[in-house]
Amino acid sequence: MSLSNKGKGVLRPTLLSAAIAASMSTSGVYAQAQEALEEVTVIGIRTSVLDSVEAKRNADVVADVVDAGALSSLPDQSIADALGRLPGVTTVRANGQSSQLNIRGMNGDFLQTTLNGREQASTSGYSESTRWISFDQYPAELINQAAVYKSPKASHIEGGVAGTVELKTANPLDADKEHNFNANVRMSFNDTADEVGADEFGERVTLSYLGKFMDGKVGVALGYSHLEQPNSFTKARAGADQKLGYDSTVDYDEDGEADALPQAFQWHTGNGTDTRNGYLASVVLQPTDNFKAQLDYFKSDFERIDTRHGITVSGLSSTNSYALSDTEVKGGVVTSGRVNITDPKTEYDSSPWFESRSEDQSTQADSDSIGMNLEWNFADRHTLVVDYSYSEGTKTRKDQIVSMHAYDLSTDADGNLEAWEEVAGQSFAYSLNGDGIPTGGFTGVDFTNLDSIRLSRYEEYPHEYTDEVEAFKVDYRFDLEWGAVASVEAGIRFSDRTFDADRGTFLYGSRDGQYNGYCADNLSDIECMPQNLDGFVKVESVEGAPDHLVVTDMDALASSIFGAGNYEGKKVFSRDWTFVESGAVTEEVFAYYLMANIDTQLGSIPLTGNFGVRIVETDVKSSGIQNVGAGNGVEITDDVGITSDSYDHIKYGPEYTDTLPSLNLNFELTEQDYLRFAAAKVMGRPPVAQLKGGAGSWVSINNNTGAEEYNVWTKGSPYLDPFRANQIDLAYEHYFEDGGAVTAAIFWKDIESLVEKQNIYLDSQSERSALFDSLRIIIPGDLDAGELQTYVNNDKGGYIRGIELAGTKTFDRLPGVFSGLGMTASYSYTESETEITGGNFYGETLPLPGLSEHVWSTTVFWDIGNFSSHVNVRYRDEFILNMSIPGGSTPALAEAYTTVDAQISYAFDYGIDLVFSANNLTDEADVKSYGVDGTLGEYSQFGRQFYLGLNYSY
Repeated sequence: MSLSNKGKGVLRPTLLSAAIAASMSTSGVYAQAQEALEEVTVIGIRTSVLDSVEAKRNADVVADVVDAGALSSLPDQSIADALGRLPGVTTVRANGQSSQLNIRGMNGDFLQTTLNGREQASTSGYSESTRWISFDQYPAELINQAAVYKSPKASHIEGGVAGTVELKTANPLDADKEHNFNANVRMSFNDTADEVGADEFGERVTLSYLGKFMDGKVGVALGYSHLEQPNSFTKARAGADQKLGYDSTVDYDEDGEADALPQAFQWHTGNGTDTRNGYLASVVLQPTDNFKAQLDYFKSDFERIDTRHGITVSGLSSTNSYALSDTEVKGGVVTSGRVNITDPKTEYDSSPWFESRSEDQSTQADSDSIGMNLEWNFADRHTLVVDYSYSEGTKTRKDQIVSMHAYDLSTDADGNLEAWEEVAGQSFAYSLNGDGIPTGGFTGVDFTNLDSIRLSRYEEYPHEYTDEVEAFKVDYRFDLEWGAVASVEAGIRFSDRTFDADRGTFLYGSRDGQYNGYCADNLSDIECMPQNLDGFVKVESVEGAPDHLVVTDMDALASSIFGAGNYEGKKVFSRDWTFVESGAVTEEVFAYYLMANIDTQLGSIPLTGNFGVRIVETDVKSSGIQNVGAGNGVEITDDVGITSDSYDHIKYGPEYTDTLPSLNLNFELTEQDYLRFAAAKVMGRPPVAQLKGGAGSWVSINNNTGAEEYNVWTKGSPYLDPFRANQIDLAYEHYFEDGGAVTAAIFWKDIESLVEKQNIYLDSQSERSALFDSLRIIIPGDLDAGELQTYVNNDKGGYIRGIELAGTKTFDRLPGVFSGLGMTASYSYTESETEITGGNFYGETLPLPGLSEHVWSTTVFWDIGNFSSHVNVRYRDEFILNMSIPGGSTPALAEAYTTVDAQISYAFDYGIDLVFSANNLTDEADVKSYGVDGTLGEYSQFGRQFYLGLNYSY
């Protein structure tokens, strides 16, 4: 996909961080000028500043770009780090790394992402299928250029309501020399990893080659990137499993108002290793100036070893089942207290429990993309491009949990366990420390004592999410020079995309403790009882809570108890969500467009741009399992041998068409002043997890009529409408004669509706029956239609609007070494009237996920001879994010944060650079609120990351 309708040229090799600095003042897309730029003999970050500021004058859409040159050395470990410094673009941190992008106040659900102009499969699923791209899957070293399109044109693939992110790899025929080789080696160090038992050292290695053969008619690009580094954190939160946030039903200080009491606590320490391997290969054949064939392959494998341990306290919302004493209430929050367990023999999570917990939340994300592109230029004025692509992404998560409790145990004469119950007299005292890590202490239990601590519950909830997209497109361009119209483009695209999910579970024991005669779940072949841990545990620490036993090898422990291979996840009717949350969504899309490119004058003012329309026909089908009532389904046998006729296979969904006009106009007011205007209608399909058609059910009694009612819960509906919006952009740019620019842009979007979860119970039986019929839900013959829990399009759409200010300035006229100074800065303000429901934590409506009112970024750079350096500071205001929880997600408030990154380098002779860089210099914590301001929700720290290494270019 061309960034401009102007002529193309060869990009200079530059540092990505430098291009970022330049593009912070770019409201137009990076495109090479038709005429060669005046050669300026400078090195370091300034080179990219000058190139980018000059090149943006040829933009034909509103966008920002970072350019890495021909696979040169880069400071960022993923492309998300680089894009997160662009104006109006922010990142969401996961495990301390940038993984998801938000653009202009909208989260990843509103973004489209392409690689070399091709739609990419997602590997971001964690607790449900997702559409957005996990950008830490893409090594920055293997990406040659990245553009964020903020205004679309008709030739762009639809789907970017917030914007479209296009990643590009290098064309070897554009390389400077016949043979080009780059090698980058970095050693990394995390300054807190050893505190949690992780290896603090890691490494990054990148090798790349660009070669031209047969007199420049054949080009080959090869790239390999390896990353291995600690994945470690310290975390505390006011929640555990389904018990999240605060209970506000009891008035503890007797002031007439209920106070907020944490429902649960978790103190966690995580340690592991991130290992990512990226591979790139491109072969380009261009035997003549009129024909080019290019084959691209990109592969990335990302393994995250994520083992965790700590102390969990849960069940505190069952306020009538225990004694709470020594309470202190501040600002309506019970900030300290002592929990005394009065009866250790309770069932089904009906009273508090204390446990040492070990988890394995390791993930494996694999992505593969291949594409073939053929381009013909014929009869001087015609260009035909044919492109085929296939992309596949797979994400798996282990989700393995061991809960350990303190027991009073009795054995027979042979030492066999014959009686057990939890230790009596346990109590827990806590003290909150604002939104930081709280302090917890226990009496009556020693979490390091192997004589009493036993395995109480073993759980596995394996996840597998796959995404496949196959596409074929044809684009045609005719250069006609007909008045104001310089050329006309038309094209078609067909794509077939399938999202699939496979869920299961293995459960043994009780999370709230066992006693003779009570075991919450047992999917194993052995008797349910507390299990000995000897030989499989060690003692570890966690900040804020006592030392405790930690399982050293969870698979070995499980094999010793259940037998090797006898604890794999199963689909069982007793947990029918394992069927409902599995299933597929398919989307067949046929799109076609017509677009005219403008190159004319309006009086004395040069005018360029484009206008056109894209028509998109979408066919959505959801397939899965639905509970239709006993005797109404087909016989299905689950993985433990139980056969049921209450379930049936379903496949259904709508077809719809969108017409998407677009206009981009660029006015060259003077040689230094540009005005840009863009308007478009855009669309993006709903989050894929909310398109699932599988459903579970339960039966209840209507208190008024006495009738039995059939109630249905579902993960979503394929009949959800896509996100649709109208948008306008207006930008002004002024360029300084001695380099640099200042820009100002305003944008406005009007979103028709959003998607939210609702519990629907209509007034009359006829209305409820009609609703069920419209959604293809079968009601058992002897039951009435009842409540429906699902996702719907709401009426809470509205405007998103904002302003973006940016500037870039190099100080060439300062004396001596100070002439190498430069600075870039950007600020954006975004506001919206759109709303979503409060989810698990909030009773009131919330702003649109991803929206931060204030965002700013500043980079100061300094080049002195062979020495180059820069420091970047980024600030993001608070925002709502969709936080993963068991079975889905819920809105949570992410607190404001500021991050500081820096890099210095020195260029030696013979193409060798010495580089030192540091990320998160202030060790900024990741803080989330669970509905109570200024009080613990979730607090995580990941440490500072340092890199030292060498670059070699030949």
